[in-house]
Amino acid sequence: MTTLISIIMPCYNRVHDLRRILEAYDQQVGSDPFEIIAIDDASTDTTYEMLDSYRPSRYSMRIEHQSQNQGPAAARNRGIALATSPLIMFVGDDILPAPDFVLSHLSAHCYHAKPEIAILGRVTWPPDIGCNTLMSHIDGVGAQQFSYNYFQNGQEYDFRHFYTANISVKSSLLQQDRDLFDTNFPYAAFEDAEFAYRLAKHGLKIIYDERPTAFHYHYHTIWTFSTRQYRAGLMACLLAKKHPELAGFLRVTKTKYLFGLGLIQQFNQDALSLAESATWLEELALHITSFYEWSSHPMLDDLYIKILEYFWRKGLIDGVFKASSSQAIVRNTYTLYYLGDFLKHFLAKADSEKIPIPMKDYHDFYLRLAAAENSIAKQLLNWWQKTGYRLVKSKLYPEKIPS
Repeated sequence: MTTLISIIMPCYNRVHDLRRILEAYDQQVGSDPFEIIAIDDASTDTTYEMLDSYRPSRYSMRIEHQSQNQGPAAARNRGIALATSPLIMFVGDDILPAPDFVLSHLSAHCYHAKPEIAILGRVTWPPDIGCNTLMSHIDGVGAQQFSYNYFQNGQEYDFRHFYTANISVKSSLLQQDRDLFDTNFPYAAFEDAEFAYRLAKHGLKIIYDERPTAFHYHYHTIWTFSTRQYRAGLMACLLAKKHPELAGFLRVTKTKYLFGLGLIQQFNQDALSLAESATWLEELALHITSFYEWSSHPMLDDLYIKILEYFWRKGLIDGVFKASSSQAIVRNTYTLYYLGDFLKHFLAKADSEKIPIPMKDYHDFYLRLAAAENSIAKQLLNWWQKTGYRLVKSKLYPEKIPS
């Protein structure tokens, strides 16, 4: 039987959730035929065995296995090569579809029949797992994960919102760029936007339709999502390298200016102390932020924005300076400059607003931060604030800003 839509699902270490997700596809309403192409990306658990043993009743399923973990881009490309349907949908292995999920995508494409139109469905947290304040933030006002909080049904959105958790596209459009997903992106960050950016040159238009709803079974804490933001920063550098015209948009150009900090690396006689102070500040910031994951307060969204921005920027710094001897000093100084300043202001304001803080005594914090700032870090910070940007922009240094 010819299928109308091929659903491509990269899978990695998801055996604990996969069965109910596959069963949810068995419960899809309607009779239109569809297929799932599941690609196990060298899972270290029994994901492949679970996939191989499952027998769907509502759809056909093809299982592929990668001998080495290659990331979601490579897995999707393998699925695209096997798909025979006129429509292709991309989903995650942590995405559980609502009963009318497939039917809604098919219906949307009947209405939007032009070959360049992709349908972006809605992704939300499921009602049967706890949704902490971080999860509410990253899909809400923060929009660090998804921007649905700002979307309007039926409106068009740009390449940045080619969310491969829930999007369908005509297969004819995908073939307009035969390079497909760029496998140089090892993480699930920007590999989808990069492909969409290239497809946009062939006319891609992304229409948001709230009817195809899916539930995201991926619990996050500040610890897990800060790692995600760091990797997103790394991948933003890769995206800017491939498409330099996006560097300003991705804030990579601004990060390059930090290279000026390396000019006074020669004054740094205590690099180990600087690194230890940076690690302490980062762990303290995570500890404070995690304290509020189940208790909201008026300053919480700003706290999440600042901390997640820090990890994004940390990834940018490591991506920009990975080939530079200045990488560590730039990163550690940025940590002291950014987190130290922010935490001082946050703690003072939280104290005045009577917001609980998971610290018995602020005195030790201020003493330790002052000690860090009064050593080499203070010299770096003062230099950067007073002359760093001017020197960098004037190119008054012997080294070349890394590309």
